[in-house]
Amino acid sequence: MKSLKTIPAVAAIMAAAALLWIPALQAQDMDPPARVARIGYLQGAVSLQPSGVDTWNAAPPNYPMVSGDRLYTDQGSRAIIQLGASDVRMWGGTDVTLTNLTDNYEQIGLASGSVRVRVFAIDPQNVIEVDTPNGAVIIEQPGDYRINAYGPDASLVAVNAGAVQVAAPGVNQEVVQGQAVQLYGTNPVELGLVEMPGFDDLDRWSIDRDHHILNSISARYVSREMPGYDDLDDNGNWSVTPDYGPVWYPTGVAVGWQPYTVGHWAYVAPWGYTWVDDTSWGYAPFHYGRWAVIGGRWGWVPGPPAVRPVYSPALVAFVGGGPGFSIGISIGGGGGGVAAWFPLGVAEPYVPWYHCSPHYVQNVNVTNVNVTVIRNTTIINNYNTFITNTRTVNNVNQINVTNVNYVNRQRVVAVPANNFAGGGRVQPVRLNQAQVQQISRAPIMVAKSPAPAPQRPLLQARPAAAVARPVARPALMTPHGQVIATPVANRPAARPVSLPKPQPATAIKPAARPIAPNLKPASPGANARPAAPVNNNARPVAPAAGNNARPAAPENNARPAAPGNAARPTTPAGNQARPEAPTNGNARPATPAENTRPAQQQARPAQQATRPETQTARPETQARPATSEARPAPQQARPTPARPEQQAAKPEARQGQQPQARPQQKQPLTKEQQEAEKKRQQEQKQEEQKKEEQEKQPQ
Repeated sequence: MKSLKTIPAVAAIMAAAALLWIPALQAQDMDPPARVARIGYLQGAVSLQPSGVDTWNAAPPNYPMVSGDRLYTDQGSRAIIQLGASDVRMWGGTDVTLTNLTDNYEQIGLASGSVRVRVFAIDPQNVIEVDTPNGAVIIEQPGDYRINAYGPDASLVAVNAGAVQVAAPGVNQEVVQGQAVQLYGTNPVELGLVEMPGFDDLDRWSIDRDHHILNSISARYVSREMPGYDDLDDNGNWSVTPDYGPVWYPTGVAVGWQPYTVGHWAYVAPWGYTWVDDTSWGYAPFHYGRWAVIGGRWGWVPGPPAVRPVYSPALVAFVGGGPGFSIGISIGGGGGGVAAWFPLGVAEPYVPWYHCSPHYVQNVNVTNVNVTVIRNTTIINNYNTFITNTRTVNNVNQINVTNVNYVNRQRVVAVPANNFAGGGRVQPVRLNQAQVQQISRAPIMVAKSPAPAPQRPLLQARPAAAVARPVARPALMTPHGQVIATPVANRPAARPVSLPKPQPATAIKPAARPIAPNLKPASPGANARPAAPVNNNARPVAPAAGNNARPAAPENNARPAAPGNAARPTTPAGNQARPEAPTNGNARPATPAENTRPAQQQARPAQQATRPETQTARPETQARPATSEARPAPQQARPTPARPEQQAAKPEARQGQQPQARPQQKQPLTKEQQEAEKKRQQEQKQEEQKKEEQEKQPQ
């Protein structure tokens, strides 16, 4: 495994290299990140503390998370943070901070609770870092990682697939597939090998999530780096059109629906006003690609699937010339004006309203428009003219869009300006024909915000869930030492740091004292297995277009990055002890008992929860039945008891097999037994003689 290199410095060097040709040197600091994280799933009471804010708010679905945002799941709740081709799956009672997020570096802070970090693919230059209160976990390859934080001086790292580097005071250790280690203390930290803990509900839920992603139809048509693409499978259909190539049509929408009408606008720096859709699938189609009306239906046209798309807050054009644009006193509420927008059509130019460079404008367009499948010559010519314009100007204000014929301009959405700027749910106003014509003649806003910045972040207008957590930001252990989990506090640590090569996984010693009731020190000699290679292209290869049927569940060997060990760590909620599950070094772990589970998967024992806590240690390679009562009893051929010394030397029966009865020593026969044996031999001899006589008779 590679040692940790200069994490933030790598990102800075690559960003600078990409911008060297830009005439203005200041452009290096202009552009926002090309990717953000997404709150992709919410269940129960989940709260958000935005960066720079000291209060908690109810977390809205599809909200874009940026550096410094903090998410907390209450007991019995769960959430998913999606970051490109990786998921951070949170269980109840979990406190996670997205400390830093750049195009090459993800720094995640786990103050308490349990997460499962599933990395489907990662670029060679990228690093994912998970900081706990007493150790940092460095991930540089695809895999499946479970991390628990029990408090300020105890944490657990279990590697189901892949490999990590664990760094802490006095610790620089490689941990590979099939290993679980605990970290105890603060300075120094004691690292010890423990048995892989058993499956719990977080693990089962995570495996179900893996199945949904790996079976996604939408992966045929979009970039695998696009958060939320698998949500499209359950909420629409794909069709390959002659003019635009693959198009996704949403189902279950109301009559008259159109994009960017069901949700609200939030102010998220550095992009400014950002669309937050209310639908479960409403992320990918509103921050990537373009929308078009095809055959009377709205369809979403994605960009090229082979590149990582650049995120945008909303692919719309604002009209009106700026704040305070008024199309009528009755609508503006006493002259307050309106905010108006419409969805951009296929290949129409997106010119941001936030601070950026022309180079950024070029990238955010070319990664979201797939010119290779568009057959309309006029659209292609206009698009190429616009891209050429971005290469010849020094400032975004110089980009010319006055000659663009926007196909969706007559489908404008208008709301009162105070509703827009206040983050209220969109309630479009009815426009008469004269007002529609007025808006259609209004100029398109270029490099100008549609409304002033609010005094505080705009979240959904609903009460925040009660959060029994301290408002103060947690202090977590990083490779630079213990640092408060904020972007500002970590900025001084963005200096070149190189860790020496970690100790090999085979050098880990069993833990001396388990930090949780359901953890057990690993048996002596039960150390590392070589980490199995994990395919960077973990998701399925795109089959021929045009088939909308969901593929069948994969075979066991068709899930390239599915966890390779049945054992999983502890129950996250409250860090309570729970029964252990068997460790199986060969079989893939079972998924929850639902209809989506592949029938051919060899599940580990289903009744794992009934196994008593005091079960003896398991062998490394095969799964033992779930309960000691279910284990078949040896066949007692004879009632002769085994000798004590023989019993001690007897090896434990191999898991999954019946223990074989040990050959018994012959005992002297009684007189009755001798007579019975003699009679049996005589009868056998008579039968043999009779058979020989029959064979000699002529046929």
